Formats: sequence, structure tokens, C-alpha cells
Amino acid sequence: MKYIRYYKKYILILVIFLVNLSLCFNRSLWADEAWTALLMQNDFKDMMGIIANDVHPPLYFIILKIFTIFFGENIFVMKIVSLIPVIILMLLGVYYINKLFNNDTVASIFILLVGLSPSCLHMTVELRMYSWSILFVTWTGFLGYSIYLNNNIKDKILFVISGLLAAYTHNFNIIAEIFVYGIFFIAMFLKNKKTIKDSIIISLVTIVGYLPWLVISFNQLRQVNEDFWLWPLNFTDVAQMIIYPFNSLCHNEIPSPLILIMIAMPLLLAILLFIMLAYKIFIIKLKKKDLVFALLCYLPMYCIIAFGIIYGLLIRPVFVARYMHSTLGLFFLAIAIAISNIDRKNIKAVAILVLICNIIYGYVFNFQREYLNGTEETLSFLENLNKDNSRIKLIVTDIYLLSTTTLNYYVPDYIIYSNADYDIYSSEEEFLYITDREEDKFDENLLDEKNIGYKKIYTGNIDNEYFFDIYLIN
Repeated sequence: MKYIRYYKKYILILVIFLVNLSLCFNRSLWADEAWTALLMQNDFKDMMGIIANDVHPPLYFIILKIFTIFFGENIFVMKIVSLIPVIILMLLGVYYINKLFNNDTVASIFILLVGLSPSCLHMTVELRMYSWSILFVTWTGFLGYSIYLNNNIKDKILFVISGLLAAYTHNFNIIAEIFVYGIFFIAMFLKNKKTIKDSIIISLVTIVGYLPWLVISFNQLRQVNEDFWLWPLNFTDVAQMIIYPFNSLCHNEIPSPLILIMIAMPLLLAILLFIMLAYKIFIIKLKKKDLVFALLCYLPMYCIIAFGIIYGLLIRPVFVARYMHSTLGLFFLAIAIAISNIDRKNIKAVAILVLICNIIYGYVFNFQREYLNGTEETLSFLENLNKDNSRIKLIVTDIYLLSTTTLNYYVPDYIIYSNADYDIYSSEEEFLYITDREEDKFDENLLDEKNIGYKKIYTGNIDNEYFFDIYLIN
């Protein structure tokens, strides 16, 4: 029993690893993931050139490329690469929480949230950089508090390294790190005004460390400001940002009342915990550094949301909810510390139960997203059709992202066109037409006039993201 108590956090990490692993055995990708998978098919030099002309820094893609070189370019391997940083984050959490707080409750709740919260379950198996982002930004937060308590030179070096790793992973990590750095510098200055010299050195070393990518980053920013895919900011976008930590819905899914409750309860809990922390710090005047640290850990997430909204209103929309993923580790750390400071055991148990209910909801929905989403059926249909009708080599679609990434990855044997680039009314060859199910976007009368045959042969979707009908045009 004593052995189990000592290793319970590591047993919990193993269980969480297996839960996340259970979501990796599928082929479901949406457009950004398909773009990542297609990118891995290039050699290293070409890959770096493509990244430089895109909108993201290179670190995640370099890590992924190294893994695919050794273990292959299959989807399972690439999903595992996104799972690795979450395991590292949970282990780092155990180490730093034991070092800084010596509190098993904080460690266990933190591990549960970064490993099993709905948003983390989603991003942990996605072929994108977000799970690496949360690792690096959270590590910076841990190091900042360690420096505040101990003023260790090793922690200062690691603080810069973690900040640079975050910046080289996603551009919005730079914004997140600016807030983390700023909060840390202010806290250090209030503790000891002489630390301003250290703050300047840390800032300068970080900037110098980012110089190799800085010019490219500015070019990417200019490109985004001139032309980016996002629609004008609306209430739904803001709502998605607010519920993101506890949400597992896609942007086009309408939640049931039960699901709304599952999302709203932990959100309300987070607000109440924030009020409790503020009450204990400012009203009761408790002199506990961990309470102040927890309160500050709320700030990066809400600051980056505010930045995204303001920038979107004043300049152009460039921010979506998943870009705040890097700040969730600190937000969840704040919740863990706050729950551990609830005085009454029954209330603490209710708070933990609320989080567990949200986790259960998140797993059910993420399992559905990964496995019960129509992807496998659609791919099987297209693959079988290719075997049975080898003469059909052309697909035209009015769903733009299917034409640019997703279909190019899934069915490379076909030639893929957007309907904007291919005149279906003048074609002399047989082809498949994939059209948005909401609105079949071709003129049946014009096809009849030209004696072009058409027949709906399949209705399906990919990744619960793209819903369509497939027509055979001949």
C-alpha cells in the first residue's frame, strides 16, 4: 500500500497515457492535419522552404520530421509525436509541484487536467503543434515561480530556453510568453528592485535567440495582416474562446442541454475558485505565495484571449480558440492549487467531481470525433471505387480544403481539382464531383442540356468536419 501511495502519480500518468493512446488508432484528419502529413513527404530542405512561406515557426515540424524519418510517415506515428509532450508535461508537473508546493493534491489534479481535459484530449492526438506549445509555456511558468522563490541561475537559463522553444513552436506562443515574462518581471521587481538587471538580460538573450527566425516571422506577420483565412470576429468565436478549456465540440456542432451543463459547470467552478483566491489574498490577507501564484496563472490565458479579440477588432481577425492552448497548463495549475486550498473536504470533493464529469464528457466526444466520424467509411468507399473503376482518376470538389489538402493526402492516386479551377460543364472525361451537402453546387439543367450524366453515388463526411455528397459525372 505504501508502494502504491508513493508511485500513485506515476500510475496515474500511465493510465492517462493509455487513455490518450486509445485515440490514436484511426486515420481521421482535418485540413490542417492533412497539410502537416503532406509536408512530411518533402525532404528537409523543401520542408523548411514551405514552412518559411507559411504562417508557423519550424520547431514542431522539425521534431515531427525526425520521428517520421526513423519511424515512418504513417498517421499513428505522427499522433504519437503529439502525445509525447503531454507525457513530458505531466512528469515535469510532478517534479516542479513536488519541488515548489510539495502537495500531492495539486499534482494529481494538474496531471488529470493537462492529460484528460476535453481540449487537451483533442490536441494530444492532433497532427499539429499545440501539445508542444502547452509543454513549453507551462514549463516557463514553473521556472518563473522557481526563480522567484530560489533565484537559481540554472532556472534562469532554462527559463530562456523554454521561452525560445515556445516561440519557435507557434507564433501565438510568443504572445503567451510575453505575458508570462511580463508577469514574472513585475513580480521579481516588486520583490527586489535590483532584479531589473536580470530581467533585461533574460529579455535580450531571448530576443537574440529568436533572431534567426525573426525576419521570417515578420514576413509571416505581414502576410497574415494582408490576407488571412479567418472570418470577421463574432459572438460565437468569443464564446468558443471562453469555453475552450472544458470544451470538446467542433465549431459547427450544436450542444445539447446536458453537454452545456458539462461545459458550464467547470467554467463556473473556475470563476468561483478565482474569487476564492482573490478573497483569501486581498480580504483575509493570507500571506501565502502559492495563492498569489495561482491567481497570476489565470492571467496568461485571459490576456491572450483579450489580445486576440482586440487585434481582431482593430486590425484583422487572426486568432481562434485553439491558439490559446499553450496557456492552458498554467490555467489548470491555478485550478489545481485553488482546489487544494479549499478548506472544507466535501466542497473540495464536489469540485473534483465536477472536473471528472467534464473529463468523461470529453473522452466520449473525442472518441466519437476520432472513430465515429465517417472518415473510415468514406476512405473505404473511395479506395474500393478506385479499384473497381480504374478509369476514374479525377475528383472535383466545391469544398476548398478538401481540394487543397485532405483529399491530396488520403487519395493521392486521384487528380484533385477545386471547382473554381475546373469547368465541370466542359469536361469530356468521367470524374467524381464532391459537393457540400448543405448546398449541391452545380447546375443540373446545364448538365442535362450538354447531355452530361450525373448520379449521386455516396453521402458521407470526413472527420465530422466536411459533409458532402459524391456524384459520378460522365
